[in-house]
Formats: sequence, structure tokens, C-alpha cells
Amino acid sequence: MARVLISLWIGACGLLISCVHAGAEVSFDATVSRDTLTLGDPVLLELRIGREPGDAVALVQNEDFLAPFEVRRQVPSTVREAPGGGVEEILAFEIAVYRLGVIEVPSLVLQVRTAAGDSGLVASEPIPVLVRSVMPAGMKDIRDVKPPVDVEARIPEWFWLAVAVLAGLVAAAIWFWYRRRQKPVIDPPSPPVHWPGEVEKILRMQLLQKGEYKRFYSLLSEVMRRYLEDRVRVDAMERTTHELVQDLERIPLGHAEVSALEVLLSEADLVKFAKLRPHDEVAAKAAERVLDLMRRLDAQLRPGGDGTVNGAPAEVTA
Repeated sequence: MARVLISLWIGACGLLISCVHAGAEVSFDATVSRDTLTLGDPVLLELRIGREPGDAVALVQNEDFLAPFEVRRQVPSTVREAPGGGVEEILAFEIAVYRLGVIEVPSLVLQVRTAAGDSGLVASEPIPVLVRSVMPAGMKDIRDVKPPVDVEARIPEWFWLAVAVLAGLVAAAIWFWYRRRQKPVIDPPSPPVHWPGEVEKILRMQLLQKGEYKRFYSLLSEVMRRYLEDRVRVDAMERTTHELVQDLERIPLGHAEVSALEVLLSEADLVKFAKLRPHDEVAAKAAERVLDLMRRLDAQLRPGGDGTVNGAPAEVTA
């Protein structure tokens, strides 16, 4: 019905429109990139419109536009100057059809309004296209599925060789692991720690000058506890100050030294956990108190020694 109305409209208005200049016409041609294709193959439909620069054109698109072809996509239009004057506008569509035989690309209608105000319609010629089947000639239906084929399962020789090599590597790994278990590796003893040097490292950090009291006391407390683990063989790092003092009271150490240690560690606990800020004079002497306590404890743990802290740790039984 829509095509009949368009045909009547074309007959009433005429296929060609007179432009502003005498003798000038609006041209409208349609071409396809291929006139022979297989079912469902895309083909490019190109529309060339020759007009004057002031003319306005619009392609009439109804519900059955290009039927029975389907529009897959529309290519952006281009406008350029024509060699003989005027402009040439190109519209393009990628189309496909799913029918066999000779199928016509239908006639397309272009609505035109000239710069002088005249209006009308221009139609393109239909284009026949031959659509062939994708099946070979003489074949009327798709082929059935082939029956299953028996295949002889044969394992190649290289597979057995790879299995043998892998088994050998696994056996060698198990043997080396078993040998290592028979002879446990004994780590060499670590060199003795120079405890006064550890305290000197803390002093060189200048934490008191930076106001970092908590870190200063935390490091001093850690060095003192590590020293006790090295010298007295107590689990000082995992004990609270009260528990550590109880452990040390069971060791033949001087009461004055144990009391001084308790005061020093309790003072560090207050700074670390209670955010106590000690007096500058007390904090400045804390490192010297640690060094003095190390010398006194080391002298007690090594009777007859020279009172230094660098000797080998004494074996003390709690």
C-alpha cells in the first residue's frame, strides 16, 4: 500500500525537479557493490545525489524500506564538490537478503527542496541481484552427521620414556630428602653480641633530642631484655616486668641489681604504656643506668672476670 501511494505521489509531482538555474537537474542514482551473492552475504548499496549547494534533500524511509533486504548498518554520508559544478552527496547502506533467486533492490525515493523553494520527489531505478545458495550445486539438503569412527588407542614410546625419567627424578628427590633427615644440619653459633654497642646505636639515633621518649625507652627495654636472655637464659622478651623479676629472684643474683632492673623496666613500661614523660635529667641518664646494670650483672655472672659485658654468656641454672 505504501509503495502504491509513493508511486502516485511520484506521478503527480514528476521524477525530475527544475532547479534555480535553467537546465539544471537533481540526479539520483543507486548502485550495489555486487550483483551476484550467496544467501545472507552483505552487499553495499550506494546512493549518489547530484544537486546544487543550496538544495535540501531527504531520503524517504517507510516501514518497508529496502524490503526484502535487511539493513545491517548505515555508512556516514559524505558531501563533495562535483567536477561539473554543484555538489555530490553519497549515502551508503550495508544490506543483506535471505531469499534465493533474482531479488530486486527496490526503487528509492528522494524528497528535494531547491534553494528557490520548489519541492518534489526523485526516484532511483530498481536493481536486480542474483542470490545463490551456499550449498553446492545438486545438493538439496544438508548432509547427515557421519557415524563414529573407531580409532586405535596406542600410547607412543616417548610417553613411557618421559614417565621413566619422571619416576627417576622423584626417586632421587626422595633419597636426598631421606639423607638430609638422617644428617640434620647444625647451624653455626652466632657471634656474641656487643651489648654496649647496641646501647650506643640507640644514643646515636638522638631520640631524646627529637622528643621520641616512647621509642627511646622501648629500644632500651628491648636491649636490656635481650641481654638477660643471652646472659641468664630467661624468656625475658615474653615476660612482664613483674614475672621477669620473679624469675630473676630464683637465680643467684644480687638483690640490689634485681631491684635496679625492676625500677628501670617499670619506668620504661610507664613511658610506653601510660604515656608518662620523664624528666629530661632522668631520661638522659637512662642509657647510662642500662650500661651500669649490665656491667654489674655481668660481673656477678662471671666471677673473677674483668667486669666487661662482651664475654661469652654464662650458663646459669634457675
